[in-house]
Amino acid sequence: MKVAFLTSGGIAPCLSAAVGRLAQNYLNKYPDIEIIGYLNGYKGLLLGDFIRFKKTVLNKIDDFYQFGGSPIGNSRVKLTNIKDCEKNGYIKIGENPLEVAAQQLVKDNVTILHTIGGDDTNTTV
Repeated sequence: MKVAFLTSGGIAPCLSAAVGRLAQNYLNKYPDIEIIGYLNGYKGLLLGDFIRFKKTVLNKIDDFYQFGGSPIGNSRVKLTNIKDCEKNGYIKIGENPLEVAAQQLVKDNVTILHTIGGDDTNTTV
């Protein structure tokens, strides 16, 4: 099983805690799980830009609760705004960001994607 996180939208104090708690719970229940975080929200998903969470994160989990914001970065990229995604080079002209994102999840063998953010973040999913 491979789990991915992304945080999207504005900076919020709960993002870091949400990522930390989810990562800790997964690692406690499934010690061999692979966890990745797409950097800077949907931008990272579109570009295939991610980091792997090492199991040693459990030793530092309290750090996630001491800081607001997101340890993996976030952005306001919207997968439904094709022109903006094209203009910023996240997709090629003529591509559909929703399809590009879905293909990236398949390419990365992601089983579960957790999107952490507000209304826009979760509406896109």
